[in-house]
Amino acid sequence: MALKQSFYVENRKKVGEQLENDSMAILFSGREIEKSLDENYPFFASNNFYYLTGIKEPDVVLIIVKTAAGLVREKLFIEESDPVKEKWVGKKIDKEQAKAVSGIASIEYSKELPKEISEIVSFSRLYFDFKVPKHQSFKVKDKQVQKLLKQCELKDLHPILARMRMIKTPDEIEAIKKANAMTKEGFKEMKQLIKPGICEYELAAFFEYYIKKEGADGLAFESIVASGKNATTLHYVTNCSKLKSGDLVLFDLGARVNGYCGDISRTLAVNGEMTFIQEKIVRIVELVQKEMFLAYKPGAVMKDLQNLTKKLFLEKCCDAGIIPRNRDITEFYYHGIGHSLGLDTHDLRPDGDLVLEPGMVLTVEPGLYLEKLGIGVRIEDDVVITDNGCEVL
Repeated sequence: MALKQSFYVENRKKVGEQLENDSMAILFSGREIEKSLDENYPFFASNNFYYLTGIKEPDVVLIIVKTAAGLVREKLFIEESDPVKEKWVGKKIDKEQAKAVSGIASIEYSKELPKEISEIVSFSRLYFDFKVPKHQSFKVKDKQVQKLLKQCELKDLHPILARMRMIKTPDEIEAIKKANAMTKEGFKEMKQLIKPGICEYELAAFFEYYIKKEGADGLAFESIVASGKNATTLHYVTNCSKLKSGDLVLFDLGARVNGYCGDISRTLAVNGEMTFIQEKIVRIVELVQKEMFLAYKPGAVMKDLQNLTKKLFLEKCCDAGIIPRNRDITEFYYHGIGHSLGLDTHDLRPDGDLVLEPGMVLTVEPGLYLEKLGIGVRIEDDVVITDNGCEVL
């Protein structure tokens, strides 16, 4: 599902306002990637393209033209239907459907795109998103168009979109809330299965089954179910070990709803009871997270929040006798305190030091990892920055 048509209309309007005069922006949804001789990988559309159109289909192109006089117009190019191919893979989006989702009135078939670009001879600047994966980068085979595009000054559209996507609208925040609510319910149902002897992949599979049953788009990212020492690897996704009595198990899970991601981490005891040292470490992580909730507010700088997290961990771990005072805390806490969350799990963010503003959605995820003890603990929640602090989503 997509958000309201007005959301995508407004986003394109904001992009048009920020383009320089005498320019054209080209965005591409992406192309399918072969997995084998007779199968493709599941298609995932460019999130920047989706952000401006609401469309998730492959081989769709959006152009936004801004004339020398500052007038903006837009056009969408979709694949023409192929009755034979549709018997195998189903129908593609048609003009009426594309218009209904995106709010773009002018829609043509892809075969008209080279002609369209060739006829727009006035623009001297060409905007592309420089940071998209290769399969989402725009390519054209027409020699005349290639020659025309090479004559233009190339501009990066990514910074414009990164700034826009950092501040979420109420509808985006609601979508993230829904994704988190579904993630929370999936975790609640899944954790009833936790016991010694069950495999990590069984728990991951149940979570995915549950959220899809409840209507999620799918996973926001590959689920992490990491027991014992596995939890000290941050992005452990092998999920192949059996849970053992006496170990902790770390979950990092997220559902995707209307394109938007949830992202929650929890750490539990496999047999329901923690050892003294396990409980002490979990308690420290909980206390640090509570203090960081208070620090997430407008004007806070992300690098300062990271330094504060390290300071709090060092103090609490030393006071608890977990690590000597001469040790570097980054040996036991080796990731950032948080990241922007939205259409991407690690959402776009502008270059440079991030200063928090109302409307930003970020994670708060302190963690401690003691490999020699086989203990990894992370607790993660998502917050939206408000006028005077933050709200946990």
